[in-house]
Amino acid sequence: MFLSKAKKKSAWVQSALERFERPLLQYALSILQDLDRARDTVQETFMRLHTQDQAAIEGHLSQWLFTVCRNCALKSLKKEDRYIYVEHEEFEHRKVENVSPLQEMSRRETVERLMEHVKALPKNQQEVVRLRFHGSHSYQEISQITGLSVGNVGFILNAAMRNLRGKMERDDKDEKIIYLAKRAAS
Repeated sequence: MFLSKAKKKSAWVQSALERFERPLLQYALSILQDLDRARDTVQETFMRLHTQDQAAIEGHLSQWLFTVCRNCALKSLKKEDRYIYVEHEEFEHRKVENVSPLQEMSRRETVERLMEHVKALPKNQQEVVRLRFHGSHSYQEISQITGLSVGNVGFILNAAMRNLRGKMERDDKDEKIIYLAKRAAS
């Protein structure tokens, strides 16, 4: 009986590992900026999962894993007094099929600009944007991961989106002005 229970638990943890290891690693890396520390954080997350009661976590496994991963990463940062967010690589490597090289180059430039603007957001906005769009979490899940209220998550995300939209629009206007100025000079 005990052996069977242990095997089921190991299979459950292995299944979670296969499904969530990569997204958790990307999330931890975006917080820690160090692949080895991110790997250690994800390993700690799954070690903690192994000690938990499956029935208590079932149904909200993703939120639990991301919350534990976040807490472990923040704890690691506190040890070194660093708090840096970057996730550019994840977005940069996503490919869109059936686009011309010019469209792909334009998309990459837009992603690059957007990621630079995300880095300039306040830390709380960066985290909510990352969880919502990178992690595809719902407002409720983000609330549980960060400890913020659902309403506050919505407010922060809305403020971040307005901020990013304004910056991207200013970039587009600046590019058009530069283009027109160059054209008029020639």
